[in-house]
Amino acid sequence: MLYIINSLVTEGDATTFSLVGVASDKNKAAQLAAEVYKDYNKTASFQNIEMITEWLATRKNYSFRKDKSHRLQLAITELEQESTAPENKLIFSAAAEQDELMRKVSQALFEGKHSAERSGDAPSCPIS
Repeated sequence: MLYIINSLVTEGDATTFSLVGVASDKNKAAQLAAEVYKDYNKTASFQNIEMITEWLATRKNYSFRKDKSHRLQLAITELEQESTAPENKLIFSAAAEQDELMRKVSQALFEGKHSAERSGDAPSCPIS
């Protein structure tokens, strides 16, 4: 089985997608991805890099945020030569930060409104 390693770097409004490499071993793929993280986060400790390598080997993805506008996302995808399953064709998926934030805000507002409507005993507070 082959493993494809991808990275997506977001810096402000710019995003850069790149193919890091291909490995025939899951642990080697995790090490290659951890090297990208190490280059991106120069202050990472040895233990931190080891922990991320282990995470990548088991979960096959990792996301690191330096600050609000800088983010690194890594993904390892298994590639089976005979597979036609849609989940095996997905190389990398990244949702826009703003879209994800708006989805969560909408969901929180929706849930808050319904819980407020259910408690009929609560006094109404007019907004002026």
